[in-house]
Amino acid sequence: MKVIPTLAIVLISAAFSPGELSLLICQTKENLSVASPKDLRNAPTEVVIDNRALSLSAFPWRDFMPGGWGQDGSPLMVALKVSSVDRKSLPNVRLDRAWVLFGEQTWEIFDLRGRTAGQNADKESWIDCSNVPVCETTARDGPKWGPGVFVDIVVRLTDSKGNHHLLRAPNQNVMRSD
Repeated sequence: MKVIPTLAIVLISAAFSPGELSLLICQTKENLSVASPKDLRNAPTEVVIDNRALSLSAFPWRDFMPGGWGQDGSPLMVALKVSSVDRKSLPNVRLDRAWVLFGEQTWEIFDLRGRTAGQNADKESWIDCSNVPVCETTARDGPKWGPGVFVDIVVRLTDSKGNHHLLRAPNQNVMRSD
């Protein structure tokens, strides 16, 4: 019976680099302690990390263009953009989680990954926002809220010391593209 767990450990170890495996294990642990909706709604709209003030802008929308999704439209998508208030490069941070809150409902995006400029097109990784003026990504496949409703959007940034920082964009109108 011990063959299956041993085989699983070997396969997982082969599939991920040591750094990726460490992040995966930490991310799994963190999934157990999700922030409450109250904590998320009280997250600041600006946070200071390494003496640099950061803000979040977000653009939530659903696609109703003919032929793509049918009359019911696409699931919710949200473009996320973290930038420094002074327009200079961001400190050493990683964008690793997001939440969209609508009334008492929450869409949690556990696994924000993407490609950065110059990175191998076949390789996806954690969204490293370090030393760039703007950090952007898009989350897809959310619930079918809206259009025309307002949501709060929160991201979690992790700094170089492993500290988590919540950053909020309140009252974002879910737009409709036709």
